[in-house]
Amino acid sequence: MMYSQLLQVIAASCLMTLALVLLLRAVQQRLQRWSRRHLSPRYLKPCGVRRRAPAAQAASDTDEPV
Repeated sequence: MMYSQLLQVIAASCLMTLALVLLLRAVQQRLQRWSRRHLSPRYLKPCGVRRRAPAAQAASDTDEPV
């Protein structure tokens, strides 16, 4: 394989990779739009751990004499 052919193969693979990335991004955006339109809001809430204030701290504030 000559050097120019190697460069052509590298360029072709770069272009194919770029096309694939753009295609996957378009598919992802379509899926997100579909999910926002068809799923109820409870399924779209972010899943994270919400921490509440410790109960001991709240109890100590109310027990102090004034």
